[in-house]
Amino acid sequence: VALVKFLVPFKPIRKVCNHALEYLYRIAAWLDSFWMLTVVGIDVQVEGEITHHPSPIVVCNHQTWFDIPIIHHVITGNGQIVKFMIKRNLVWLPIVGWLCYALNFPRLHRGKGADAKKKDFAAIESATASMTDDRGALLIFSEGTRFTDKKRQDQRSPYQHLLIPRPGGLRISLDSVASDTPILDMTIIYEGGETNFWRCLGGHTKKIRVIITQYTAAEVTDPRRWLSERWLEKDSYIGVSSTRSA
Repeated sequence: VALVKFLVPFKPIRKVCNHALEYLYRIAAWLDSFWMLTVVGIDVQVEGEITHHPSPIVVCNHQTWFDIPIIHHVITGNGQIVKFMIKRNLVWLPIVGWLCYALNFPRLHRGKGADAKKKDFAAIESATASMTDDRGALLIFSEGTRFTDKKRQDQRSPYQHLLIPRPGGLRISLDSVASDTPILDMTIIYEGGETNFWRCLGGHTKKIRVIITQYTAAEVTDPRRWLSERWLEKDSYIGVSSTRSA
C-alpha cells in the first residue's frame, strides 16, 4: 500500500491508501492488545477519557519500549491511530521504513547544532500541518529518550521518576494546529516500580495505570511552563504508586 501511495501521488489514490493503511494499523494494534491483555495477562487501568477528535496531540512520559503497545491500546483502541516522532535513520529499516513513510511519521535528525534542530522542527511542523488531511494522534515524548536513573542523575533532573521535558516539539505542533485541538496529557505508571520491556514481555509487570487529562491548544500558552506543571503531577502520581507498591 505504501508503494502505491509513493508511485501514484494523486489525491483520490492517496485517500484510498490512507484508509487501507489505517485499517491495517488498527488490526496490528488490536493484535497487540489481545496478546498483552489475554496472553500475557496484564491489567491496564485507564483513568480519563479519550477524545474522538481526528487529530489530537498526545504528550506522554517515556520509560520503556513497552509504552508503545500501551499507547496503541489506549489511543488507537479508542480513537485515532498514533503517529510517532522517529529517528531519521529508521527510515532505512525494512518494513519499518515503509511504515514511517506511509503514515507520515515526523522523521527527526536528532543531531547537534542549529541546522539539525532546524530540520527537526521543520519535520514536526510539516507532519502537524498535514494532520488536517491525514488524521492521526501525534505522539510527543517530551523527555526525548527513555527514562533511566543514570540519565536522571546526569541531567540533574528535579524529578524523582522523570527526565526533564523539552518544549520544542510541543511548541512547534501548537503553532500548526487550531486552538480547539485536544492536547492529551498521558501518564503511564508501571505498578511495582521501575520496569523494562523484557519484564513486561515476561508478565512480571501485572498492572499498568494510565492517567489521561485533556486540555486544548488554546490553554497551553507557555509550553515550557505547562510541561513543568504536568511533569510535577506525573512525578507525584508515579511516586505515590511506587510507595504503595513498596
